[in-house]
Amino acid sequence: MADNNRGRPRDDDRDIYSSSRKQKNSQRSPRYRTDETNPPRSRTQGQQNRPERTSGSAQQNQHRNSGRTSRTPSSNEDIDRYNYVNRDIYSSSKKSRKNGGGNDLPPKKKKKKAKKIIIAIICVVVAIIIGIVAFVAIMLSRINYKPVDTTSYIEQPTDAPTWDVISDNAITNILLLGVDRSEDGTAQRSDTMMLISINSKTKNLNMVSFLRDLYVEIPTAGKNKINAAYTIGSQSDVGGAGLTMQTIENNFRIDIDHYVEIDFENFIELIDAMDGIDIEMTQDEVDYMSGWYHGEYGEYIDLHVGVNHLDGKGALTFARIRKLDSDFGRTGRQRQVMIAIFDKFKTLNPAQMTSVFYNYAQYITTDLSSNDILSLATQAGTILGYEIQTSHVPEDGLYSEIDYNLVPDLPATCASLREFLYGSDSSNSSTKNTN
Repeated sequence: MADNNRGRPRDDDRDIYSSSRKQKNSQRSPRYRTDETNPPRSRTQGQQNRPERTSGSAQQNQHRNSGRTSRTPSSNEDIDRYNYVNRDIYSSSKKSRKNGGGNDLPPKKKKKKAKKIIIAIICVVVAIIIGIVAFVAIMLSRINYKPVDTTSYIEQPTDAPTWDVISDNAITNILLLGVDRSEDGTAQRSDTMMLISINSKTKNLNMVSFLRDLYVEIPTAGKNKINAAYTIGSQSDVGGAGLTMQTIENNFRIDIDHYVEIDFENFIELIDAMDGIDIEMTQDEVDYMSGWYHGEYGEYIDLHVGVNHLDGKGALTFARIRKLDSDFGRTGRQRQVMIAIFDKFKTLNPAQMTSVFYNYAQYITTDLSSNDILSLATQAGTILGYEIQTSHVPEDGLYSEIDYNLVPDLPATCASLREFLYGSDSSNSSTKNTN
């Protein structure tokens, strides 16, 4: 029986042939597969089932895909259809970096950024240091620096004990001179002579007033009132401050390290720059000062018994009161003003203290070097906390008064002064203490 289907492909053969072509097409280019009945494969399965490509096929695939715009698949099915497995990995890696997925910078960028920060910090620190140095230099340049050389004026007064001049490395003695000048500025005298002794060992700040009527021996000039030493020295190469320093050293056998000289007229500006000081006054001082203030400045001042807040003119008037009692009372009021100044400095903040120093420095003359001033400035907070003790020369009972002159008992006065400044073991000592 003849087969009518001879020469025509059977359905089975056609199906097999069709299936074979589909399978080949599927293997050759998976992105053309359109069979939606097969479940989508995972990325891992796709990578495991895909045959390895040779270098030639890779080049062909690269050539085939060149110029084609890639798009990011929106589902697993699209991933499987378009075979974005490898490309998707790189794409997500870039995205994660852009979107902040990876916060860590590469090591090279980290090093560069850290280096820039360090350089910026160093620049700021250097700028601050330069600014401070420049500011300090400007401040110090406003002070009148005037060194003294008194070696040629060292003498042994006839009435003074034959002791060596005592000194101590833990003690700094600074002679404060308040200078009064005549209206034409030619005549000068030291109206105030106060020794400020800073003892870092006992933590004491000792103040000693030398009364201006002390009758002592002045180098190259013979015996005279001690305040004449400034006037005599001003007419020689040693200077008024230098001769006054050496006069005190020769007669009282103590070492004076430095001096600070201020003008009384400029003293007013110092007090005003600090916004005044507080002074406790008696009834006699109130009555006397009220009349003198009006006669001196043509103004009335409101005062009362107790603590009064005085401006520069009021403080200077108070420090100059003498006829009320004696020169002992006057020097006592001067020490009272100095203590009030120290107390006021304690209340000033660094900016206010700097402003006071800047405005008043031009009125100061001293032999303190820049290093000496900086050293004292760094210790100012500590020194202002020292216990303040006061004394005066001559002491009660250690002098005689002859023709309005105070003639001190030098051996007794030297012993008492040494004990006050250096301690009990230094009195009557004939050796120089350099400890």
